Amino acid sequence: MKTLLLLTTASVGLAAGAADAATISFAGYQTALNPGEFLVTNFDNPLTTASGFTLTGNAAFLTGSSSNGAAPAFSDTQRDPTQYLSIEAGQKEVLSTPALKEISFYVGSLDSYNELTFSFVGGGTQSFSGNDLAGAVTQADNGDQQAVNTNGRYTFTFGKAIDGVTLASSQNSFEISNIGAAGVPEPTTWAMMLVGFGGLGGMLRGNRRKPVAA
Repeated sequence: MKTLLLLTTASVGLAAGAADAATISFAGYQTALNPGEFLVTNFDNPLTTASGFTLTGNAAFLTGSSSNGAAPAFSDTQRDPTQYLSIEAGQKEVLSTPALKEISFYVGSLDSYNELTFSFVGGGTQSFSGNDLAGAVTQADNGDQQAVNTNGRYTFTFGKAIDGVTLASSQNSFEISNIGAAGVPEPTTWAMMLVGFGGLGGMLRGNRRKPVAA
């Protein structure tokens, strides 16, 4: 089995300030998550998502290939053998996330009419069509179901944290095999931070109450 990996990176600021502009990278046939990422969901049955993430919408969960979706290619000879997300014409799927600055999607057979819209913490959005993604990293958006330049991992890194993404398509289909994310504190980290803040607050209160010598 031959595996070819293409890696390209670009910064794109569509409807976003320069500080918020996304850096987009693409790696053809990269099924593995990026270093430092954890799995958000791979859409397998039963469907599960990482803690703090919720998935809602009317898209389909498919296996194999049909007129409703093509299983993403993992190489020039292999396709995803498990369940994947297929967003058909007029459908949407919304992934709500904790505040994070990096998220990646393994996309199958990218088409120009596929679309991702990211929502920022505190307001504002940034959208990318399949044509935008292809242009940003000089790949293709012709829906080729097997090629290395239309099947691979798109990684989005933002200057400002996001808290959700809407996946949509105006025609059949927009296929995703798995999603990874980075930069979300683990529950134990949050607990340690809260304990630390509580201890700091106690010290400050104690200092305020200390009598001043005459």
